[in-house]
Amino acid sequence: MSDQFTQITTEGYGQRLGGSLVAALFGLLLLPVAIGLLYWNEGRAVRAATALAGGARTIVEASPTTLDPKLDGKLVHATGMMQAATAARDPVFGVTAPGLLRLSRTVEMFQWKQDKTSHTEQSVGGTKTIETTYSYRPQWSAQPIASAQFKQPGAHRNPPMPIQSGTFDGGTITLGAYQVDPSLLAQVRNFTSLQPQSAPPPDYRLSDGAFYRGQNPAEPAIGDLRVRFTAIPAQTISVAAAEAGGVLTVYRTRNGFTIALAEPGVVPASALFQDAQKAAGTLTWILRGVGFVLLLIGLICLTSPLTTLFAVLPFLESFVGAGTFLVALTLAIPITLVTIAIAWLAHRPVTGGALIAGAVLTLVSLQRLHPRRQLA
Repeated sequence: MSDQFTQITTEGYGQRLGGSLVAALFGLLLLPVAIGLLYWNEGRAVRAATALAGGARTIVEASPTTLDPKLDGKLVHATGMMQAATAARDPVFGVTAPGLLRLSRTVEMFQWKQDKTSHTEQSVGGTKTIETTYSYRPQWSAQPIASAQFKQPGAHRNPPMPIQSGTFDGGTITLGAYQVDPSLLAQVRNFTSLQPQSAPPPDYRLSDGAFYRGQNPAEPAIGDLRVRFTAIPAQTISVAAAEAGGVLTVYRTRNGFTIALAEPGVVPASALFQDAQKAAGTLTWILRGVGFVLLLIGLICLTSPLTTLFAVLPFLESFVGAGTFLVALTLAIPITLVTIAIAWLAHRPVTGGALIAGAVLTLVSLQRLHPRRQLA
């Protein structure tokens, strides 16, 4: 059986029109999801900014060598050697090393992957012919690929993945005199490669620093496995967390935001909070972008029936499609800004008012561009 398969389908005008109505319904449902995401994200951003700014002002230094009852319940900054009473260990492969705080196992299986490319031709009368080519290639993947969903699964079946990736923590983690709660330990993520020192289990061999199951690592076959390990050894860690009865754990602020910061080395509290603020800001902009894209897609779907109505003439459909995209973009930008502004009005009225003014100016400016483009 070939590793490439081509399928040709034809959609009539009525079928396409029905599909556009379904797309419009999907777009109608997507709009409130996008707006809700944008609104929620701004509330989260304000809570994060307020909590981190307040935490940076109120955090107190804690000695890692002695417990101070006066610090109970407070947000503290401490730097010290983080150690594990029991080293982290992989329960399946038995891989470990002295003093490991955390151990991560990454399992990859050599599997078939389906790629799809499509070429569309539209005819007068609204008929659309789609030529779709499915190609299959083997690759390493840490996630199981469901070959049952392939268009041509016969010779491209992936076996079940017998073991999954995982992360394992050591037992009774301490930082000086303090015990470290798992929720804070989870923030320690500076994993480095670990060469297994133990013998590989039956059916596995050591190859290029990994456990390998298969006949020939140089020529992998479908179903072959390779398992790599990364770890975090005992080391100096700086944290910003709550002190609760001798345990360093997550600190919950008054507005519900949680603070649990950890970085390797000697890091001042101010630097920990600066890094946290940068990370929170990056997440805010990512979610803003996601919300805007979802809003744009929703508006495009909502206008798809109008575009399909003109599909009887392919050039006319393309012209109307470009116009509806421009309309969707014209609406998506100010709606995004207004949604963000309304969210900020609930938290910071001055900034929210400025954003609303900016959204109105943007809408007016974009509308003025339309006549000029039409004349051109």
